[in-house]
This record gives sequence, structure tokens and C-alpha cells, in this order.
Amino acid sequence: MLDPIVIPTLYFISVVELILQAGVFFYAYRVTKLTGSFRAWTLIIAAFALLTVRNVVGLLFELMLPTDQVSSLIESVGVTTTILSSAMNLAAGLALFLGMFGLVKRFQSQPKTP
Repeated sequence: MLDPIVIPTLYFISVVELILQAGVFFYAYRVTKLTGSFRAWTLIIAAFALLTVRNVVGLLFELMLPTDQVSSLIESVGVTTTILSSAMNLAAGLALFLGMFGLVKRFQSQPKTP
């Protein structure tokens, strides 16, 4: 039997991941406004947008599944494995968010050349 706190915790982690991913996309777009657009950076922003859409769809699928199916899926993979995987995804999302936030601050603080 799955602990009743596991599924809400995983939902919470998924929502936080989605918020961070949306923030990454937002700050990547802001960097473009500060530095200008070029093909490589546009492709990176497109990848961030696709990852954000993927996270939204994944969260919606998680929320639409009945709880017993989610529980059996988690138990088939393993609770520890599922939690560690979600924690790693959260850490990666946080690192991306902080990195993009730092880039925006870095480019905003640089003096504008005439």
C-alpha cells in the first residue's frame, strides 16, 4: 500500500517543476529582448517552450488518471525511484531557472553601448 502523502507530494513537485519551467521560458525570452535574436538562441527558447508544453500535458495526464492507477504505476517503478527522479527533475529545473535569472540580471546590469 502506498503512503497517502506520496501522490500529493508528487503532484506538488510537478506543479513546482512547471512553474520553474515557465520561468525559464520567460527569462529566456527576456534575454532575447536584451541581447537580440539569433538562430541558436531562438532554437534554445523554442526548446524551453516545448519543454514547458510537455510539462503542462504531463501534469494534466497525471491529474486525469485515477488515483489507484497512479498508485499502481508508482509502486511498479518503486516509490524511492519515483521520488528521487522527481527530486532530480526539480533540481534541474531550479538550476535552469536560476541560471536564466542570472543571465537576465547580468545583461541588464551591463551598460548600453551607443
